[in-house]
Amino acid sequence: MKNEKFLKTGEFARLCHTTKETLFHYDREGILKPRHVSGNGYRRYGLEQFFDFDMISLLKETGSTLGEIRACREMRDPRACLRLLRERAGILEKERARLARREAMLRRLIALTEETIDADFDRLLLEEKEAERIIAVPTDPEKILSGAGSVECYSACLAHDLKRGNSTDAPLGMIVPAEHAGKGDFRPCFFFTRAEAGDAGDVREIPAGRYAAFFHKGEVSSQAAAFGRMVRAVADAGLRMRGDAYGYDLMSHLLTGSGAVYVAKYIVRLE
Repeated sequence: MKNEKFLKTGEFARLCHTTKETLFHYDREGILKPRHVSGNGYRRYGLEQFFDFDMISLLKETGSTLGEIRACREMRDPRACLRLLRERAGILEKERARLARREAMLRRLIALTEETIDADFDRLLLEEKEAERIIAVPTDPEKILSGAGSVECYSACLAHDLKRGNSTDAPLGMIVPAEHAGKGDFRPCFFFTRAEAGDAGDVREIPAGRYAAFFHKGEVSSQAAAFGRMVRAVADAGLRMRGDAYGYDLMSHLLTGSGAVYVAKYIVRLE
């Protein structure tokens, strides 16, 4: 044997980003044995065994037991091995989708936080908005306005979102129906979350168009007054509201240590 063709246990462990103890354990379990063991007990691994270790790691990371891995590698039952590989591929696909949702949520949180930092609070603003698909979940406006019951309402909406197998998307918002919004009456009758392709339920669209916008930071009790100021400001500017109003919960996810403080952005479409 020419030693230069082989790696010592420590060298192979470093190549695989693992430990010698793990390699010893895999040897005992019969799933990855050294290519050569000398008469004095020194183990040597071939470079090509890196790919064996990588496959073992892949199967182990996706939930396979060492017994399943050993049976698969020994090919005692090729069909069982194929089933195992397909199952693990499915697990990776689900994990990929979960991570993609989490990444998208982080990017939206970044955008929301940037918008909040730059916000001009308690002042009427005008903006153009693209269409946005949402899912509406009925809630009790009296509980929302009482403050004490708002947690229960939020929890119900979160539970609805989680039933869809989704991490709750930001922003979590509220809908004030047109019949209340037009009078400046802050009565949020629905929560909404972002809709995804194929979602069932009360899927709606916030239409594209020109919107009045109003940022406010304060306790629940101050939100109703802020909403009323926005509606009056729209009228004072000679503008007319059209349809439902929407309240985006912008930074409550970052202000949970600041008491019952909410940063909201209210929007309503203009004629």
